[in-house]
Amino acid sequence: MEFMKRLALIKKFFLLGLSVIFLFACSQGGDSSSASDHNASPDNSNVYLVESTSLGKVSADSIRKTALDAGLPVQAIAFMKHSIQLYKITYRTTYKGQSILASGLITYPTGIPDAMPSMIVGNIQTFADRDAPSEFNLSNVSTSFAAVAAVAGSAGYYTLVPDMIGSGVSKDIIYPMRNSEHAAKTMIDLIRAGDEFIKAKKIKVNGKKFIAGYSEGGYIAMATLKMIEERPIEGINITATAVGAGGYNLVRLLNKAIMEGDGTYPSPCFPVSLIYSYNVFYEWGRPLSDFFQEPYAGRIPDLLSGQFTSDEIDAQLTFSLNSLLNPVFVDNLKNNNEPALINALSENSVDNWTPQGKLMIFHNVNDPLIPFSDSLATYNTMLSNGAQNLIFKDTDKIESHRDSATEFLIMASLWFESMNQ
Repeated sequence: MEFMKRLALIKKFFLLGLSVIFLFACSQGGDSSSASDHNASPDNSNVYLVESTSLGKVSADSIRKTALDAGLPVQAIAFMKHSIQLYKITYRTTYKGQSILASGLITYPTGIPDAMPSMIVGNIQTFADRDAPSEFNLSNVSTSFAAVAAVAGSAGYYTLVPDMIGSGVSKDIIYPMRNSEHAAKTMIDLIRAGDEFIKAKKIKVNGKKFIAGYSEGGYIAMATLKMIEERPIEGINITATAVGAGGYNLVRLLNKAIMEGDGTYPSPCFPVSLIYSYNVFYEWGRPLSDFFQEPYAGRIPDLLSGQFTSDEIDAQLTFSLNSLLNPVFVDNLKNNNEPALINALSENSVDNWTPQGKLMIFHNVNDPLIPFSDSLATYNTMLSNGAQNLIFKDTDKIESHRDSATEFLIMASLWFESMNQ
């Protein structure tokens, strides 16, 4: 428990520093009322982009100072060269075959004469509605992956981060967690909407598109690359993709956590959210008591309603899987008597295919949340399938899953930058 307390303090310190960026952005008087900022398509010619709203500007000096105060390495701060403009956009995507509206965040550097590359960032899973990347404001300034978008924009990238279905304007839908089809479609439709935004705002881009994502965002990024390569889309060509600790073979992850683990899990909100999401998405209609013990089963719908952060949810659950999970459910898993769940996990795994484009897979050897072995096995599977453009990166210097994100971002940035020369 001492480790978890220390991890929480590190996270709070990091987010406190990042909050300065957004306080500054909001203080610039982001204008959502002007015709040019509020509606990027006066002639209604867009297919995907519905609306864009300015969220203000942030100076390069403010971004660098915030990053320095937050303790980011000098190596990372060196990339932050430009002031940025931020926008919230609303765009069209699909959910279960039906057209819906989704939202996301766009940032880009200002005052750059040359055309810039693009970066599409898979968002980490956000549990509280207020933590959607596009939703930050004066009362909500701790959206960490909105900060990633700010940093990427300052580094010279036209950057897009989706809220993902179940967050932002689509918050009334239960997030389809670890659903490869919807993860990829949400990202791809954001890219299309972002291209329409570029045209409307006359932003100069050079055609290079990079995808990055860590944790749930790593899974989303991998699913997106897989769909783009297996179902080619005119106008969308990916220069390179970097994924970190995403968890790609979902059956293997379940086995590691429940059947082969020590009976505990450091962040129970994630397996709870996954099972709850699948039960809703696939319309199994099973009572949550089939999967979880009380008092936890009764708490879950409220805990996942968008009111609470992951830390607040974990505080109302238990790290003991023996106390959290229904023992009948666990026995069924061990005896292959949960075919619907196993089939869904297998269907949504994104490890067994052959990427053609450049792909970097990163993982912390000591990661307690997503096992290092999953990324290594994914890398080896792809090599066996004939992939030629793979890079595997790891680190053993960091103890936690969350803190490894900074190391991943540095490695991915250096790699991407080598292709921008």
